[in-house]
Amino acid sequence: MTILNHGRALLFKLIALLGIGSVQTASAFVAEQFEQAYAPIMVGNITTFIPIDLTPDAVVRVSSKQVGDYTQLAWTPSSNAEYYKVLKYNGSTWVTVMPKVTNSFYTYNGTGQFRVVACFKYGCQKSTATSVDEKNELSISAFYTQTNAQTSENSQVTVAWQLAGSTSATVTHTQNGRATTKPITALQSGSTSFYVQSDSKFRLIANGFNGETTSTEIHVAAQRANPFLDKGLKSEYKQPFYNLGLDIIQRTILQTEHHLVFATHDNKLFFYRAYQEQGQPVSWQQEWQLTLDGVVNSVPNLTENYLYFSETNASNQGRLCKVRLTDKQNLICSDYYAEPLLTSPIIVNNDGDYSAKFVDSISQTTKATGIYAFFHNGDVRIFDQQNLAPKPQSFTLSNDLEHPVINTPTVFLNKKRIQGISPQFLIKERDNVMGVGIPTNQIVQQAQSFGVLAYGQQATPKPMTVIWKGQL
Repeated sequence: MTILNHGRALLFKLIALLGIGSVQTASAFVAEQFEQAYAPIMVGNITTFIPIDLTPDAVVRVSSKQVGDYTQLAWTPSSNAEYYKVLKYNGSTWVTVMPKVTNSFYTYNGTGQFRVVACFKYGCQKSTATSVDEKNELSISAFYTQTNAQTSENSQVTVAWQLAGSTSATVTHTQNGRATTKPITALQSGSTSFYVQSDSKFRLIANGFNGETTSTEIHVAAQRANPFLDKGLKSEYKQPFYNLGLDIIQRTILQTEHHLVFATHDNKLFFYRAYQEQGQPVSWQQEWQLTLDGVVNSVPNLTENYLYFSETNASNQGRLCKVRLTDKQNLICSDYYAEPLLTSPIIVNNDGDYSAKFVDSISQTTKATGIYAFFHNGDVRIFDQQNLAPKPQSFTLSNDLEHPVINTPTVFLNKKRIQGISPQFLIKERDNVMGVGIPTNQIVQQAQSFGVLAYGQQATPKPMTVIWKGQL
């Protein structure tokens, strides 16, 4: 160990920032020249450098494939190699047949056993792997997660693979815009694990001979404690529910002067009432919350102190429900129907408004009253407003729709009795709109007169009458 002079020490201190120093050897007679690697050692306040042997990471596997009179070679790349030497066994020793290859593949004119040595400016690796014959075509048989495709944040995900004909491969994990790559040493089948903090993508790249590659990828969703709720920014506008942490479904909000009703993604329905003390701004206080079997996806309908709402469960079955607004008592729900229900309940009455008052009429052409439910597939069912039992007749719009029903129809009752215009549903479907006639009681009475249907049963859905169609 020697202490270097002052000028040389300054030079090596600069090189030491990289952790390794180097000095070019002057042996002109050496066939292949390498730089000497040095490691810095602190002795008190003085930096001393000692020579060390430094070689690149070894080539783990060399694959060979005979094609006619040629041998195709490919190998697992060394992470810090600058080039590779290809060696061939001549029967007694290993001789260099290609002194410098910068790719990780090479084609040799001839056959035999081969080795590949990784090199950089400080030298070449000492140990080598002998070539292994690979006869399979390059393919990825499987790439999958050994856990669920959805996992929680800050957890471990294990990905596994099955390969054929691969000479090297890597798995790259990408999350939050940053990528981490791991080389694969088990080229037939294996697994490796990563820690995920957010939604992630895993990409498997398998390499073959002559630079051939194939790849595939899988995506893993990181399940948050509340996947729908993002922390917003407080603005100058009053936000009474900002700090409540409620995952509100925006299209379910029903607000009147004194009432506020909305649903959340965790199967709950909330009722808030407005309060105001003298000289103070209005505040909203929770009156009750109701836990449901499914999720409310549309605005509830409030009439005569009862709240009517649609609900769809995890099996994509929809139903109608009603509950007393003041105290969430008298909860009644219809049976589930084998279709989602994303529209609001529509109340149709013969007195021309949405109230719960039923006006009986001797006329045979009065509207079929009740709660109308427009289901996702276009089926339309009518329910008794008092007990939500299904009425015998049911209808469908499936022959007239190109898309599922997700928007609540509007009821046009022609209160001004404009001549030539009948009461109808206005149904919007993307850029199109249609007018659909409201069924009459005559159809109901005809169905009941045959005595075929018991109370609560429904006939096969009949097509509704489309009066007109137009484009917005």
